[in-house]
Amino acid sequence: MSQKPTQKKGNKTKGHRVKSNANQKCKFQIPFTLKSEDLGNVTAIMNEKNVDNAVLGQEPWPDDVQLFQPYETEQILLPDMANCLAVQAFLKMCQLKFTVAYRVNAEDMSPSGRVPFIKCGACLVSDLEPITSFVANKGTSLTSHLDPSQKSDMRAYMSLVNNVLGNAENYLIWCDNETYSKITKPRYGSVHPFPLNHILTYNKRKTVIKRLTALGWYEKNLDKVYEEIDRACNALSERLEKADYFFGDKPCELDALIFGHVYSILSTPCFKAGANLAEKLRKFEPIVNHCKRIMPLLNLMDKIELPNYHKSYFNESEELTNSDFDFESEFICSDSESGDVDTPDLQDCGCLFNEKNTIYEAIFSPVLKGNECIFIKE
Repeated sequence: MSQKPTQKKGNKTKGHRVKSNANQKCKFQIPFTLKSEDLGNVTAIMNEKNVDNAVLGQEPWPDDVQLFQPYETEQILLPDMANCLAVQAFLKMCQLKFTVAYRVNAEDMSPSGRVPFIKCGACLVSDLEPITSFVANKGTSLTSHLDPSQKSDMRAYMSLVNNVLGNAENYLIWCDNETYSKITKPRYGSVHPFPLNHILTYNKRKTVIKRLTALGWYEKNLDKVYEEIDRACNALSERLEKADYFFGDKPCELDALIFGHVYSILSTPCFKAGANLAEKLRKFEPIVNHCKRIMPLLNLMDKIELPNYHKSYFNESEELTNSDFDFESEFICSDSESGDVDTPDLQDCGCLFNEKNTIYEAIFSPVLKGNECIFIKE
């Protein structure tokens, strides 16, 4: 007799707690119900699904917006560089103020796990498309002059660029073993101590290969990748032959996206596979000219018509193939990594920063352009 009332009371209490937790969860899903003076203490992670048009459109673009990305000189890889330049170009086209903040763990800081991302007031927004939606909600749009048919075409072209150029860049960086062993592995792990530099690089490669396998790209060889690039660039080049930009005389986010990928491919120091990919792009003059039109917007003065080789390109006597690579070599500690953590060399790599908060180029490899050795100075 005494157990039944106790059981009912427990059920009521449990039911009441569930209801209370549900209400509490609902409050966290809608952070904009807070007062405006409290919003500065809350960081909302934004994407296309939870952008509130009414609320965000009322707030002006602040002057202290930050764009977070990895270090360009010693860490960032080709696909990430393309995405970061695309977002920077888009914000410049919109004439919005922002500053670039370099972080070694920018990828881990990002709400989507990808770079770049921006911090605008209390919101974190990552990737180009969510950022364009976020900016449009604040009243700034590069596509307001386009009709629905043109907007549909723009989204189709953006999908083409992401699915072809984006996947080709990831294939080159993570699946071509010469590029991986000489460029990707040293750069991706350069900001981490041993053995973390090997572990993180190994895990990242497994993740990318799994994704490329699902998309049907990992089974391709370099020739097949170049064929995909040719077909995509033909479609883009035909469109750019008729105008300076994809939709008339005004740039849009598609132009920013194309610029980010094309400029990164043409300007990134590379080995044979990357050099061949860049030469494929240089054959399409409208695409190269389109890239040149946008370069002054970001104060970029590189001569993208010239090949840009990694310094070790001319010293390689033997090329790696897919069958040559041994995953066990991922975790072999080199002589430079086996010393004590207090050695001067390791302290230099971890502690030398210049005024721009980037690690000194002097401790990293120079770059060869043609037959000339060029050191990037401060």
